[in-house]
Amino acid sequence: MVRILYGVCGVGAGHYMRSKILISELIKKHEVFILAGLAAYDYFKKDFKNVHWIEGLEFAFKDNKVLSLRTILKNIKKISKKNYHLLKNIKIKIDKFDPEIVISDFEPFSIYYAKENQIKSIGFDNEHYLIEGNFNFPGKYKINYFKTKFIINFYKTDETVITIFPNQKLKKESKSIAVRPLIRKELLNAKSKNSNKILVYTSIIKNKNILEILKKSNQEFIIFGSEEEKSENNIIFKKFSETDFNKELINCKAVICTGGMNLISEAIYLGRPMLIIPIRNHFEQILNALYVRTNKYGEFYEELTESNLLYFLNNLEKYKTIKFLPGNKEALNIIIELLKRGKK
Repeated sequence: MVRILYGVCGVGAGHYMRSKILISELIKKHEVFILAGLAAYDYFKKDFKNVHWIEGLEFAFKDNKVLSLRTILKNIKKISKKNYHLLKNIKIKIDKFDPEIVISDFEPFSIYYAKENQIKSIGFDNEHYLIEGNFNFPGKYKINYFKTKFIINFYKTDETVITIFPNQKLKKESKSIAVRPLIRKELLNAKSKNSNKILVYTSIIKNKNILEILKKSNQEFIIFGSEEEKSENNIIFKKFSETDFNKELINCKAVICTGGMNLISEAIYLGRPMLIIPIRNHFEQILNALYVRTNKYGEFYEELTESNLLYFLNNLEKYKTIKFLPGNKEALNIIIELLKRGKK
């Protein structure tokens, strides 16, 4: 048995959904102290006992775009006496737990704690692909790339396990370990009932222009993430429920979303064509969208228009579908092997 401090980034559902798969297996044989903030904290509290709140870093968005200056200011405001005492108290709890290993899914405090206490750290995320991966991208995204690379370099761990899409590769000189995407158990071997709905999971519900474009289509859309449940013409608005979301994802005929890795992986696994509208200035999502387009899993548009929506909807049969082997067991075996190697 190993005492594990497991930190999870609270921004982006992919982090905590992916980490839940791993944590659910680890707690069967090990003690796990879960450190999470924002939505991740509430998500883990439903299923795990040893979950502790930490004030996480956040992005500032407007009109589906990352605002760099506002993001910096938003996180600077978190430097307060209140948060200092929260961190001090959580450190006391972690000290009492006395972790032997730290695993971090892009959560900074757990990495900091490992370094300060000379504890072996394992990074388990997809972000490190952006500095360890073998890929190309158009020159117009270089500024976004260098900004992202600068940030990721602060998240250094002793060992790094990186989730990558099918057919992606790490650089030859990389010492990191690559694994296939993890797929939630609710979706494994799921049988589709072939609904005609198109699942929409993105912040576009705040963009009235895009909603008007969807309303002009003769297709039926179901949008998750609304503050209230209602129907308008051909659009159904739903509050987020993981159970309902899974059902619609399994049965839908296509997906419209931003460029998060987790949902893209699940859509590929289920054979659902995707229309990707990545958050602007968000290099990870842009790179994921380029991957989807290059591999013919769907389309990548920086802006949604009536014409490119129509093109996507009229060509669903042309997009490639594959049934890749999920990395769930592979990732667990790798982590267990790294735990066996013990402390620094």
